[in-house]
Amino acid sequence: MKETLIIGAGLGGLFTGALLSRQGVRVKVLEKNRTIGGGLQNFVRGGEMYETGMHVAGGFAPGDSLYRICNYLGIMDNLDIVQSDAVASVTFADTGRTYNLPAGRDAFVEYLSGLFPEEKDSLERYMEAIVRLSHEENLFYLESGYREHTDEFLMPADRFIAKYVSNPELQALLAFVNPLYAGVPGHSPAYLHVMTSVLFIESPCRFGSGSSRLAAELERVIEQGGGQVLTGCEVAKVTVRDMRVTSVTDTKGREYTADTFVSDIHPQSLLERLDGKAFTTGYSSRLMSIPDTASAFKVFIRLKPGAIENPGCPVSVTDSFANVWKRDGEWPHTVNCFMSGSHMTVFCLMDFSEVRKWENTRTGHRGAEYEAWKKERTDRVLDLVEKRFPGIRDKSDDIFAASPLTFRDWYGTKNAGAYGYFKDCENLMLSQVPVRTKVGNLFLTGQNVNMHGIGGVPMTAIETACAVLGNDFILNDIKQTK
Repeated sequence: MKETLIIGAGLGGLFTGALLSRQGVRVKVLEKNRTIGGGLQNFVRGGEMYETGMHVAGGFAPGDSLYRICNYLGIMDNLDIVQSDAVASVTFADTGRTYNLPAGRDAFVEYLSGLFPEEKDSLERYMEAIVRLSHEENLFYLESGYREHTDEFLMPADRFIAKYVSNPELQALLAFVNPLYAGVPGHSPAYLHVMTSVLFIESPCRFGSGSSRLAAELERVIEQGGGQVLTGCEVAKVTVRDMRVTSVTDTKGREYTADTFVSDIHPQSLLERLDGKAFTTGYSSRLMSIPDTASAFKVFIRLKPGAIENPGCPVSVTDSFANVWKRDGEWPHTVNCFMSGSHMTVFCLMDFSEVRKWENTRTGHRGAEYEAWKKERTDRVLDLVEKRFPGIRDKSDDIFAASPLTFRDWYGTKNAGAYGYFKDCENLMLSQVPVRTKVGNLFLTGQNVNMHGIGGVPMTAIETACAVLGNDFILNDIKQTK
């Protein structure tokens, strides 16, 4: 039986491991943290379970790609997926208007056409365009082969939206998914907007019992295939000889061997662990020079019983629709609120530069200046949340926050990029990282390859697993699974 060792038990590592296990490969996954899952991790405080990253999902309705993948793995029925009939509720504080966006292509267009009747034809063309462009990414629909990308697919997302609709407020509304890929005007490619929009408009959902259940189910598939997922095993060295990985060694000096190796950690972190001639200087320099996306600042709010009615979908609050793409100036311009159980998690994009001065500190020992900074940033977030949920402070029993430093430690990334490498349509070649490497038995997976998130990482896992096996059996088997 062939053996594959995977470095990192994030979403990409676990999906890759589970897919290989179903094909008869014995998989061993090494995870530095005590908890597996990366962005699927949950934590408990005061008896309440909180998500670290996967607050909203999509693609799990019958017939969707993620549904088909998880059904193939035999785990779909165990995930406790809660479907929603609403995509998002968007409030612009400057106008006081709130838009409740329904799920489903037709309902989405009909709702917005009723509010912007002069844009009805434009909205229909826009919806046709995002569906058409989403089919340019074959794996998104579990299709094989390669399609040439059109200019629209690669143009800046903000320009793509403006190409179809002219009303500035409607443009801002259609950019409601912007925080889910850390969009930057003039630079973030339209395909990120397209894939994210299609995923959440068609079948928005969430994990009813926490996204860590998905991690646990993927681990179970690996174990059923004779493999292991080992926690507390941080890889310190990846030994390369004659352009092949011969072994990896963890920080405790334990050595592991396998036939093939897959890295789910940030490519820059992988480079730091390579021992021996592996990548060319030019390739290594390129991997080190690709910027990450923005990080995140989160505020967790445990609510008093019955204090706020759950809207049943994510709530976005932006200070002005003119600032929907803006990140500079008076932070934050946009907050995204996710309610689950008796708590609310508020997500805000934040550049790692905000916490750079404390990057060499550890949790609980960052000092009074840091705590004062975090308190001031928390208050700013709550001030914007108040625009949609008045009196939020008085309606809560507990409020605490996590800065980009926390996410760096949780996910093991240098600059705590929320969505991995930044894709810039002005220089897309810079951030193109293939799953195959020049090291014959070393492969890559995870959000730094292709697309990030629940809609992208599992698709990359299929590509990685197929590359390891040297065939497309996995993709064919998923298609044939009823």
